[in-house]
Amino acid sequence: MKFLIQKINGEIEHDFSFTLLNAIKFNSWLHKEHNVIKYFNTIPEQMEFQFKDMHRTYVPVGSVEFVSGFLVHFYGIKPKPINVPEELFEFANRNILNINHTVIDSLKHGKYFIKSNDKIKGLAEVFKIDDNHVWNFKDGNYQISDVICIDSEWRVFVYQGKMVGLQNYCGEFTKFPCIDAIKNMIESYKSAPIAYTLDVGVNDEGTFVIECHQFMSVGLYGFPDHSILPNMFYRGFKEYVIKNKLK
Repeated sequence: MKFLIQKINGEIEHDFSFTLLNAIKFNSWLHKEHNVIKYFNTIPEQMEFQFKDMHRTYVPVGSVEFVSGFLVHFYGIKPKPINVPEELFEFANRNILNINHTVIDSLKHGKYFIKSNDKIKGLAEVFKIDDNHVWNFKDGNYQISDVICIDSEWRVFVYQGKMVGLQNYCGEFTKFPCIDAIKNMIESYKSAPIAYTLDVGVNDEGTFVIECHQFMSVGLYGFPDHSILPNMFYRGFKEYVIKNKLK
């Protein structure tokens, strides 16, 4: 496996890059695996990257901008967020709609959480619709859901259809999610990538899905399984390219 790891001003700054490097060292020691690591230095706020043809055979590991730039440069892919897949709407404990900006005026008055369906790390904010509302967001596609209370947030790591890790990343860590509910979500997500994260929330109503992420540029929050982490990054990226490449 070959990884192109982003540095910023000569330093590694992402938790997943540190952990991946340790995982590669672990597998090299335990299984005598040989992985190729190359570093790509960038500067803060850099949006365009000078990739070379030789980089094409690597799997990029770095910021959303870095990985997205790699996908656009070599494959013509503009990655989009998963958000909440429709297969998991039943586990949301709230109403969710995928809409185009043209139908915003048809929504009932209320407070909604709105997130871009077109751009990773795009629009994500609470929006109130009433008689005085003004739609001033860009044209595009959005996922809109009711605003609900979240007491505790957890990141589930899924590989080959199985839960392989669970880390608290926000809120009260003593409010533990229901494992059976998580397993039902994973089972119901039939179109899931080979590697992804499933963020779930906990409140007095139970355990519910928050959103999902492709296994690229995702915070690990202490996810410890060194034995499979390199494969999750590598196979997840390769599968994504195969499914989405345009050239």
